[in-house]
Amino acid sequence: MKKSKKNILITRTINKESPFWQLSNDGHKVIARSFVDIIPKTIHEIPLANVYFYYSKNAAKYFLRAANVLQYDLSKSEHAAMGSGTAQMLESLGIKTNFVGVDKPKSIAQSLINKYADTSICFVRADQSTQSIQKFWKNEYSEVIAYSVNPRSIKIQEEIHTIIATSPMNLISALKCCNVKNIKRIVCIGPTTYNAAASISDVDIIMADKANEESMLGAYIRISKR
Repeated sequence: MKKSKKNILITRTINKESPFWQLSNDGHKVIARSFVDIIPKTIHEIPLANVYFYYSKNAAKYFLRAANVLQYDLSKSEHAAMGSGTAQMLESLGIKTNFVGVDKPKSIAQSLINKYADTSICFVRADQSTQSIQKFWKNEYSEVIAYSVNPRSIKIQEEIHTIIATSPMNLISALKCCNVKNIKRIVCIGPTTYNAAASISDVDIIMADKANEESMLGAYIRISKR
């Protein structure tokens, strides 16, 4: 039986090498839009810490940019990433990653506590972050707000069948811009986005194994077979 063509919305811009274009080769229409504006914050001071934990790729990018401007030496500290995508960003910027989160925030927090409970830590995040790891951190910590996220209003004319969501705010903003009655599936980049999706939608939801495009595409293929 011939498969029906679907409109698939990805809540980020993608380059021409993106594996998501495989979906268009399969006859689907791929619509890639970011539904948020990322606004870097001016960072005037870098807190002293033995460990810096980065919630996202943007947190890593803007924090390290500020550290470079301030000529702050981060080489003696360890660096921890919320997930594999953030770890890849750190590595691309020349920073060795000493910890990479796996699974849901509670599990990541416990692993982080097991490794770093007795040392000083600084959490680097967005202004609107849910602070999903800090909620479980009982000891003192410092933090840096590296950027803010503002929703965009974009009218999506197409009837969307599946949303591939790359962050909670992107998902929330995208749902306001679409006809939600026709959305059947949501593919989530990670646990925070998955929790957000589950709290606001009752459609079929799946989470990628890793926070990268290949894993999100794999999750889409799996959910399509349900």
